[in-house]
Amino acid sequence: MLPGAFLLLWPGIAFTHAALAPDSKRAEFTNLYVDCLILGAWCAALHYYVWATFVIGTGGIMNNMVIGGFPRAAVATTLFGAGAVVGGILTDFDFTPYAGLGPDIFISTGALVYFLALGHAMYGQNRKIGRNIAEIKNQNRVFHSLLDLGVIAYQARDVDTLLDESLGHLSARYPEYGFAVLLMVRARPGVVRCAAARGISANVRRRLTDTMAHLGERRDSTFEVYQDSDGRHLYATSMANRLSAHDGWLVVRAPEFDDALERMLTLFADQLAAATENKLLHQALQTAAERDGLTGLYNRGYFESELQRSIGAKRQLPKQDFSVLMVDVDGLKTVNDQLGHVAGDTVVTTVATLLAENCRKDDILARYGGDEFVVLCPSPGSEAASRVAEWIRTNVEGQRQPVSTSGGQTVELVLRLSIGSASSAETSPQEVLALADRRMYQDKTKRRTSTSDRPELYPVSADA
Repeated sequence: MLPGAFLLLWPGIAFTHAALAPDSKRAEFTNLYVDCLILGAWCAALHYYVWATFVIGTGGIMNNMVIGGFPRAAVATTLFGAGAVVGGILTDFDFTPYAGLGPDIFISTGALVYFLALGHAMYGQNRKIGRNIAEIKNQNRVFHSLLDLGVIAYQARDVDTLLDESLGHLSARYPEYGFAVLLMVRARPGVVRCAAARGISANVRRRLTDTMAHLGERRDSTFEVYQDSDGRHLYATSMANRLSAHDGWLVVRAPEFDDALERMLTLFADQLAAATENKLLHQALQTAAERDGLTGLYNRGYFESELQRSIGAKRQLPKQDFSVLMVDVDGLKTVNDQLGHVAGDTVVTTVATLLAENCRKDDILARYGGDEFVVLCPSPGSEAASRVAEWIRTNVEGQRQPVSTSGGQTVELVLRLSIGSASSAETSPQEVLALADRRMYQDKTKRRTSTSDRPELYPVSADA
């Protein structure tokens, strides 16, 4: 009866030991060793009934093997044998290997229940491990996607490129989904600033854009937009919390929605929103630093930095020539004085627009001063600047431009321009700008007449 009483008390003792121990896990492992020692003694109390000894010993050894493999199983076997020997000494080694059919059935049933319970526990652990592995793989995929989106955000030159390349990356990482991003001007509801999509058809994109542009209320959480004809759902996650002047949406086309997809969308939306806001701020700062406020052309500072770059390139590569074209709007001061600064600004912006329409993509067009424009042409010889100058002579010079006077009248003013050009093929790189400037003033002096300081004005007829 003593082994039986101890067997009933031992679970409580083991629990108290594990609960009070500094390292409960290590205490539990120690308890499993003690289990084998006690079970060995218990088999001795059963007079070494073979079937019971085998089942009980196997169960105790397996418990240890599950957590420590064969080394721990060997220790558990030794402890079980020691318990059996000590128990045998106390019971005078009363050996009764067979006890009858009833005990066989009882022990067999217990063994079956134990091993089924152990198998079920292992099955549950395997499923949990499988879910954990899948979750880790998904987290790794999300993590690497976030890293790649950061690289794309750093390298993208503008917001449109940023969003398009980001969605291209997400589409490659998650081919089972379709993605879209819509960026809308908050102050102008319904106006789309830019949009990008991957893995979504043109018809779905058009419907999606129309739906989001006319979204009545602002929603900060993920919601279902609609279900398309293929049975897939479109879900949208707001990006507005990280955008100062825009409302943005990251949209995913998926067969179903779950918590993992929602977490993924939230992370990607936050990343894209932060990158978009940074890119918009960078573009605004870059525009303020490089662009002229009135015309939108490059300013003098940007032109001079590009000029120095061309001079440096010419020094390193003697065949890397460039040319400069200087353009001056004649009589602008008189226009400002007689007609008002609004009229003068109209003339300046008109000339800027005409020049921008006919400069090449690689040319640097800048407003150099109040009435002066300059074009940097990175091409060998002076042919490029000469062609631009000839085009100005033919298409801009003498053109009539309607302007509003300070008195509220509308008149037509004849555009008069002075032009000068120079190339690094004909003078030192440092002197190209100065030479073009001198030639421009020579052109102004040559074309000057007694009425050159007085703008040519023509009234606008009522029919016009």
